[in-house]
Amino acid sequence: MKRLSVIFFFLLVAFLFSCTSQKKLIYFQGTLPQLNADSAFQLRIYPGDILSVNIFTINQEAYPYLSTPADKPASDNRSAYEKGIIVNNQGEIRLPLIGAVNVNGLTISEATSKVETTFKAYIQDPIVTIKKLNFKVTILGEVARPGTYQIANERITLPEALGMAGDLNAFANRQALRIIRHENGLTKDYKVDLTNAADMTAELFYIHPDDIIYVQPLPRRGFANISPSVTVITSILTTAVVVATLIITSTR
Repeated sequence: MKRLSVIFFFLLVAFLFSCTSQKKLIYFQGTLPQLNADSAFQLRIYPGDILSVNIFTINQEAYPYLSTPADKPASDNRSAYEKGIIVNNQGEIRLPLIGAVNVNGLTISEATSKVETTFKAYIQDPIVTIKKLNFKVTILGEVARPGTYQIANERITLPEALGMAGDLNAFANRQALRIIRHENGLTKDYKVDLTNAADMTAELFYIHPDDIIYVQPLPRRGFANISPSVTVITSILTTAVVVATLIITSTR
């Protein structure tokens, strides 16, 4: 009887250990900080970035070598490296007619204005559009669809990034998410508790290019890797212990 009770106790502990409280599953508990999106994060250009630069002018016939949106095919399956302009180590891009333009550290809007101003010395009323083609984020761990995702916008939030990956699964530790960020030669490792709204500061709420988001597993993830045969045996033993306990108790 004592041995059966000990076995039952350990099985009960294992069952409780594998459960997750409701409080650990709810996102953003508490009050979210007030964030000014414009000042919180702005996409900037750095050496190694790949940019799409399009120039439009009313006198296109005089400048056939300029790249315009009208020249682009409806579906362009080339890689960003093939269809973009790489920012060199000095932070410069080289464009037809105007040559090198330094865009290092500029926002997309600032770079667009600078290129337009430079072109105005050569052509009338130029219209320039610049996009960053290599904005991507890698999402790993306990999510539905881990992988590397290309970001089409100039800004993306942490909830949006996790949404692209299909949200966290049942084994995700929502209190121990990591964001690994490499910027300006430094690597930073941030810890995020998704259940705590106070953790959603501007530095963590907005994802930066090349961020790695790692969703760590709960301890009970190890139980999920147990083979089906072991699970069946455990269930049989649990049932046997309960039945034996009831029989012994009723015969007293």
